[in-house]
Amino acid sequence: MTLLFLAPLIWIAAAVPWVVLHSTLGRRHHASALTAGLAFTLWFTWFLVTWLGMPDSYSAPLCPDNVPPWWPAFIPA
Repeated sequence: MTLLFLAPLIWIAAAVPWVVLHSTLGRRHHASALTAGLAFTLWFTWFLVTWLGMPDSYSAPLCPDNVPPWWPAFIPA
């Protein structure tokens, strides 16, 4: 349900940097703009996954703190 309301905002927040990169850097340095856009998109995806995460109200009797036992500790959940 959260993503239903946040989807338009997430789409705009992900599309604006691509438009800015294309209009400024993309005309002369297409590869650099593409690399910067992909780096931003990967960072933004990581940020959203860690920020939204798993709701605390979601009941998970097999997973303490809603994190499975096999989940690596270096990846935030």
